[in-house]
Amino acid sequence: MGVSLFVHSVRLVLGDWRNALKITGLLYLIYAVPALVFALLFPTPVQPEQAMAALGSGGFLGLITAILAIVAFVWVAVAWHRYVLLDEMPAGQFPEFNSSRLLSYGGYSLLIGLIGFVLSFIVSAVVGIIAIPLLNVVGVVLTGLLALAAVLIIGYRLAPILPSIAIGKPITLRQAWEATNSANVPIIVLAVLSAVAALVIDIPAFIFAMAGPIGGFLAVLWTLATGWVKMIVGVSILTTLYGHYIEGRAIPAATAQA
Repeated sequence: MGVSLFVHSVRLVLGDWRNALKITGLLYLIYAVPALVFALLFPTPVQPEQAMAALGSGGFLGLITAILAIVAFVWVAVAWHRYVLLDEMPAGQFPEFNSSRLLSYGGYSLLIGLIGFVLSFIVSAVVGIIAIPLLNVVGVVLTGLLALAAVLIIGYRLAPILPSIAIGKPITLRQAWEATNSANVPIIVLAVLSAVAALVIDIPAFIFAMAGPIGGFLAVLWTLATGWVKMIVGVSILTTLYGHYIEGRAIPAATAQA
């Protein structure tokens, strides 16, 4: 099921990429353009002194870029959820900006992240106290993997609340948790596939980054271009989890044709 959830989420984007670009492309540029300008003005430093200078001179622009990234992500997520689940196509160039809906979506995203962080800390502390003295390096790796697994399970099991907010049919964190009660194994598989796919996509950026200033610029371009793909597929995963576990929609087998 985990593989099918991932494949279906990817198909939501690849099978309808024109509408995906139409709905979310301009919104993504709200973040991508300032990020590109920031990268041009403040290339990745190679010396500690350069890093401190970049932090001082580029701090404000970096903050603005981060804020725009958050706004763009939430706006994109809400618009894509509504398109997939409600078949709602924006009337104009941009999807509707519903401030209360976007704030609620962003707030619950932060809450889920905070819950995951606290749980990760607890798991790391409990497992680390036992595993690290006994297993040394293996214990460190084991502790990290278990903490990551806990975060991913918590995040994806609570994630259906986000699409519910986007489409105006909010559920509670408890309802999201109960609806995904039997989904731990599929969610772990889904999380592993997502992480591996993101890593593979980023490999060219790592290669470009080692090729000097021009390579660094190409790395930024690649990261921004593929960032849209990773973002919209990530949002589609949340949409798929909501559609399947909350609305009871069927998920085609991974080997089925789109």
